[in-house]
Amino acid sequence: MNELFSERAKTLLKTVDTNRMIVERRERLQSEMRKSGVSACIFFLPANVRYATGVSVMDVHCLAASERYCIVGATGDPILYEWEAALERSNKVVRDVRPALWWQYQGERGKRLIAQFVGETKQALRELGVEPNALIAVDRVDPSAVFALQKAGLNLVSASPVTDAAREIKTIDEAMLMRINGEIGRDMLSEFERAIVPGIREIDLLGVLTESLIRRDGIVVFTRLVSSGQNSNPWGTEASNKKVQDGELVALDTDATGFEGYVIDVSRTFMCGDVKPTDDQRHLYRLAKEQLIAMREAVRPGLCYAEFASMIPALPEKYRHQAYDSVVHGAGLMNEGPVIYQPWSDNNPHDRYLQENMVLCLEAYVGEVGGSCGVKLEDQVLVTKGGCELLVDFPFDDRLSA
Repeated sequence: MNELFSERAKTLLKTVDTNRMIVERRERLQSEMRKSGVSACIFFLPANVRYATGVSVMDVHCLAASERYCIVGATGDPILYEWEAALERSNKVVRDVRPALWWQYQGERGKRLIAQFVGETKQALRELGVEPNALIAVDRVDPSAVFALQKAGLNLVSASPVTDAAREIKTIDEAMLMRINGEIGRDMLSEFERAIVPGIREIDLLGVLTESLIRRDGIVVFTRLVSSGQNSNPWGTEASNKKVQDGELVALDTDATGFEGYVIDVSRTFMCGDVKPTDDQRHLYRLAKEQLIAMREAVRPGLCYAEFASMIPALPEKYRHQAYDSVVHGAGLMNEGPVIYQPWSDNNPHDRYLQENMVLCLEAYVGEVGGSCGVKLEDQVLVTKGGCELLVDFPFDDRLSA
């Protein structure tokens, strides 16, 4: 167990049953496959491979390189195609592990490997009892492999409807891992806030955030969203060599893949230096905080997306152009569903509902076009029977929110 984990995280970790989680995640996935008439899934996306098999190897690398994958039938155990150096390790978790092929960057040899991949895939599908014309769902498969599979007669569809539906609701052990990562997220924010001093570079603050994550068994900070002063308006400028000035706002989004692959996604905005904030800084902060608190208070299972959105204070018109399109997105092994849009949007359905054990990220950004700064706040919550549980329990900046 990581010695840097908080005492609460250490206690929570003792309750996680990894074997139960692997089984329950796969059962959720296969249930959604059967509902959708999908006979098998072919996964290359690391989050989907991990969800289906319980095994993770080189996830960041495999986002760009198709070097490990799995095939999952609508019933039974998956077949994992693994990087050769990890075969022995993965065999401890998955019953059927076979050497993976990879064909990228290999020219003519790559074409022969793709043909071999197609042959092995068809054989595996027969072993899983999949009929010749059955629906086969695929995720982020290399296009050359997709074309080859289609040419070989496979009836391919997107896996997103299946995987999105399965992963929206967290199992009991996933919820516990989200709580553990909430503890890590709190520690990341705490170390980040302490590091803010006049003259520090944005990129150095990003380094503090990343080190805090990695030392607690996290995997990667997948964006570089640390910005100060003018760089915080509009939102989306990534960390630079700019030095933070006394009296500037410093905003961040953790955007981290944490312990056991689960996302830590929370934002705060801080004041640099021992100075009094301007009226404009306080005003922006108040609007963002009001939105965030309203969303916390609105969350409850059974609430339709449109009704939830109607309960959020709409930003004044001059701030809407730069506001996030969505005020809610889900989180798990990646940023996921559900997605809920701003209260002035027409995209929020009346027939989709918040459900218990969803993990939601509540987003608020306020900054006027041409303004000198912006405020980004975000919370990560677990939907409970009575409302929601704050996963990253980190306070607001007293000087800005008083």
